[in-house]
Amino acid sequence: MRSTLFTIAVLGGFLISGDAAVYAEPSAGSTTTVPEAPIGHLQPHAPQFSPRVPAEQAAQQQMSIFDAQQQKMDEELDKRLNICRC
Repeated sequence: MRSTLFTIAVLGGFLISGDAAVYAEPSAGSTTTVPEAPIGHLQPHAPQFSPRVPAEQAAQQQMSIFDAQQQKMDEELDKRLNICRC
């Protein structure tokens, strides 16, 4: 029991010290660099989108038709399945 506790304590110490090394400042001789974020990438804003574009409406209509078909097929499958829901 004591050896198990000692082993856990030693391994925990290694994990903590290893984690601290990850967050430590890089050494003076280190040549690794952190890449910078790309410039010019912005979050889109609502005025940049046109909600009434014909292509968008056609895509929404196709998705609605597909969803209705899937729902009908799901209901038919539910009727055919005999699952006890007690």
